[in-house]
This record gives sequence, structure tokens and C-alpha cells, in this order.
Amino acid sequence: MTRNDRDRVGTPSVMIVSHGFGYGNDLMYFGEIFRCLRTLIPSLSVAVDADTSFNNRYGIALKPMMRLRRRSVQRATPDGQVYPTEIAVPAPSLFVRLLREPVQVFVTIEFTAPALMTTLAATLRRRTGLVLLVESDPAARGGSTNPVVRQVKRWVVSQADVIQTNNEGGRRYLVEDLRARPEKVRVAPYLTSRPPGPNTEIQRSEGPLRLLFANSITQRKGLREFLQALSLCDPGVRAQLDLVVVGDGPDRAELATFAEQHVSGARISFAGRQSYADLGHFYAAAEVLVIPSLADYRSLAGFEGLGYGLALLASSRDGATAETVIDGENGYVIDPANAASVAARVSSLVQDREQVLRMREASLKLYRERFSLEQIAANIADSVKLAANA
Repeated sequence: MTRNDRDRVGTPSVMIVSHGFGYGNDLMYFGEIFRCLRTLIPSLSVAVDADTSFNNRYGIALKPMMRLRRRSVQRATPDGQVYPTEIAVPAPSLFVRLLREPVQVFVTIEFTAPALMTTLAATLRRRTGLVLLVESDPAARGGSTNPVVRQVKRWVVSQADVIQTNNEGGRRYLVEDLRARPEKVRVAPYLTSRPPGPNTEIQRSEGPLRLLFANSITQRKGLREFLQALSLCDPGVRAQLDLVVVGDGPDRAELATFAEQHVSGARISFAGRQSYADLGHFYAAAEVLVIPSLADYRSLAGFEGLGYGLALLASSRDGATAETVIDGENGYVIDPANAASVAARVSSLVQDREQVLRMREASLKLYRERFSLEQIAANIADSVKLAANA
């Protein structure tokens, strides 16, 4: 959308509706995105769970309109990995509130129960625009193949004025599977993450190569496989490694012992779980981000690495890798199950620090051009104004 298009449709009032934002009471990356979006759409409000008291340091207009019943579920990915998620069902009062809410455009996310209520409310209101945000093709995380569920999803996409998805996989899913009209679908990232922290300054380092793993320590996240790869590196390479593990989970103690026993010579420290607000200084202190996931829908860790100008070693089994890694330019795409290949990539980074420097600069360039918080906010604002105009 051009600047003239934005000016022509004005600045509509907008409400974003979803069953959850961030983690616990922290808006996390959503808060950062909303902060930037509010500069483009001042009349922005966000419908939230009435039973959650959010840490809203961004001053976003949060409207506690929902009372949710939540149930944790686990899905199996096609290769057998366990993918935890939840089902959240709002009380019917949300639908009544949506019918009465004085906004011009609703923005809703995926195909949850709140999204279905929002879609129906926008349809009945007739003159209210609807933007549907769909992250990507859910097949990689074990999305439902139930034919009734598919029909419901097809109805939702048929009602939306604009459907925005992060990548080409999402576009194919929407058009080919859910039969969305191609002209309604926009491929424009709407999710990114850069934890608050210092501005990025990329400099060549002469000391040990500083690696960062920032994720939960569970089987699916692949830390075990990465440590096994490090154990295959030559002793001289391991002596040049400084790995910081940020996160927690059931495998932490076992993997800390494995690292001590099998990755001798490398410095490996476990920093535990950190708040989103504290993550930035870990990224700022690193040079390379490792994402050895065995299965991930679209991990935001890679975008955080880009935002801090880190070279990426990212798994081919993470749906985000196709967006965040240009293989050989700002990092390498790795198969975490191929330990020898991963070890070779780590060794090449240790032995060629100019390569690391070039990759870091390429990562930061990619972030600024495509995935910055400001660019993501502009992408959403464009969809909102297209829906308002429709």
C-alpha cells in the first residue's frame, strides 16, 4: 500500500481479538508490535482475558472483554514430535460485546473460538472490516485434518476482507487448501520479535566464538542433538566455543551433565529461564544463535537473532528458517539429526571469523529490511486500511 492509499482511507478505529498474547501476564513480543502499531493507528484497542492482569508497560488500550475456559492439549507432528498447545473458549458475552464495540475494523488471529466469534460479529455488522492473520501452514505442528474443522476454516476465510500470512507456505495453505480468494491474501510478515535491549553494534571478535541457545530445554527443541554435535568437534575447536543456554525444562539437569562429560574444553553455561525484558542482553553478548529444533511451527528465536545481528545456525525443521536464513549468507540451515554436518558448520565458523562478521551484518540487514518491529507494524496497518476501504 502506498502512502497515498493510506491517506485516502484515513485512520480507522481497530480492535485486535485473540485468546492470548505473550506468556502469562507479559505481552512480550506482542507488546512491542502493538507499541509500533499504535503510532500508525492511534485508535487501537486489544481485547484480552478479563482474568489476566497484564504487565502493560506499553500503555496499550487493553479491554478485558473475555472470560476464557482453557484446556491444554498436545498435538503430534507428522514425525512424531509432541507439540503442546491449548484450546481457549470464551463466554458468549464476548460475542455481545463485539457486536456493540464502536470500531471500524476487527483484526483476529487464526481459527480459534474468539476468532470465530469475531468473524461472525463482523459479518453481522456488515460495515465492519475484518483482517484475518494466519501464521503459516499448520501441518508442521499437527494441525487438524477433520473435514468439519476444514469447512469452518473455509467459512472464516470467505468472510475476511484481508487475510495476511507470514510466508509463501501460508499463502499456499490458504489458497489451495482453504480456497481463499487469491486477491484477498497478503504475504507480509505480521509476527516478529526483538526483546528490548541495546542497539546492535557488530564488531569482529578475536576470543572464543560466543554461541547462544535461547529456548525451552525439551526434547523437541534439539539442545541434546546440538551438544552431541559439539562433542564431535576437534578439541581445538571446542576450546574456542562459549555457549550460553537460556531457558529451562525437564531435560536441563541431564543435558548439563552431558555437556560437562562429553563437550570437554568448551565453556557451556546454563543461565536458566529469563524474562522477555531480560533476554536482550544475552542476544547482545552473542555472535551466533543456534536453533536446532526437531519440530517448530515458526519459532520467533530466529527473528530475535536477526534483530541483534547474529549469525544463525537454524534447523530445517523450523518453519521460520525459510524466512530467517539465506543459507551461506547470514547463517546455515542445519539438520539437527546430522551431528557430523552440524559439527562441520560450527568448526567453519570458529575457523573463519570474517565469515561470522559478514553473516552478522547480513542478518541485521535482513531484519531491518523485512522483520523490524516498525516494518511488521506497517504490514498490519496496510491490511487494516485495505479492509477499511473494502
